Amino acid sequence: MQRLRSLLARLATGRPGNAAGRLGRRGERAAARALKCRGYRLLARNLRTPAGEIDLLALADGAVVLVEVKSGRCAPREVLEARLRPPQRRRLRAAARWLRRRPALRPYRFRIDLVTVAFDGRRPVVTIRRGISAS
Repeated sequence: MQRLRSLLARLATGRPGNAAGRLGRRGERAAARALKCRGYRLLARNLRTPAGEIDLLALADGAVVLVEVKSGRCAPREVLEARLRPPQRRRLRAAARWLRRRPALRPYRFRIDLVTVAFDGRRPVVTIRRGISAS
C-alpha cells in the first residue's frame, strides 16, 4: 500500500481556476462523495499519467476504477454522457494500460466508470455508470 501511495503522490496535479474549472472541481467533489457513499475507496484525484489526466482513481469491488466526471448546470444526464467523446475514451483506456504496468497495481482488475453531475440549483444530481463501453 505504501508503494501505491507513493506512486499516486508523484502523479497528482493541480486544476485551472476559471469558471469551467471551478464547476468541474465542484462536480468532482460531488462525485467523490457519491462514490464514497456507494463503497468506493478514493485513492487519488486529478491523477496525471503520460496518457492524460484521470479525474478520480478509486478501489471498488476488488478493482481499480478510473472515474471520468462530467458536470454541467441543469443538463440532462444523457447530454453530460455524450460529452465523453471517443478520444477521451481512448485516453482513459491508455491511462488504464499505463497504470496496469505499475507494480503496485498489477494484482488488481481495472474498470472505467462515468459519473455525471447535474447542478439544478439545489442539490447535485449524481449518476454513476459502471464499466462504460469501450466505443
